[in-house]
Amino acid sequence: AQARFGRALEYGCGPTLHRAIAAAPYVFRLDMADWLADNLVCVREWLSGDESDQDWNRFTQYVLGCEGRRRIDAAAVLRRERTVRRVVRGLFVSDARWRHPLGPDREGFYDLLVSGFCLDAISSDKRVWRRCMRNVLSTLAPGGTVILHFLAGCRAYKVGDRMFPGANLSADDVAGVLIDLDFARDSIDVQRIDCPHNVEYGYSGILTASARRR
Repeated sequence: AQARFGRALEYGCGPTLHRAIAAAPYVFRLDMADWLADNLVCVREWLSGDESDQDWNRFTQYVLGCEGRRRIDAAAVLRRERTVRRVVRGLFVSDARWRHPLGPDREGFYDLLVSGFCLDAISSDKRVWRRCMRNVLSTLAPGGTVILHFLAGCRAYKVGDRMFPGANLSADDVAGVLIDLDFARDSIDVQRIDCPHNVEYGYSGILTASARRR
């Protein structure tokens, strides 16, 4: 059976919808948060659009394919994107360095938290990363599930001509902080996926992690 979650949060969404497209069928409501208000403006513009907006169609098709759908036509894409527009409720400007990134009233609020390539890109200092993990994951309710993605062993990564910090994480770093933050040991699953062709951008792999809070 597929898991279903009541309240979900995507933290560090950027100007993108691909994680929301993947999560939408499994949640009752989805909030999205990012450090940059301009990123949320891009998200809001798409959410307020309709089927004539085809910016994310290709990503929706890909997500449906990953789910094993045999028939992926324009109608299937439209149905999924309508679902996204229906379940996304709140857009929040947030800073993971704040003790309560979404305010004290959102502590222990969400049943599902998804964050990809965000918390490890705030600083090259692992101590900052650990604090950000504590802060953001404090929004997760007891028994809640977290799904995380990080760049593996990345001290800095390149986008265009600019370099951005990386926290140089290993699978052990991720598992260790999840244990420290009271996630059930037997629920913690951390995997490394090699990406050898991305060495020129500052990393050669990604880490995926999931866990359940006690």
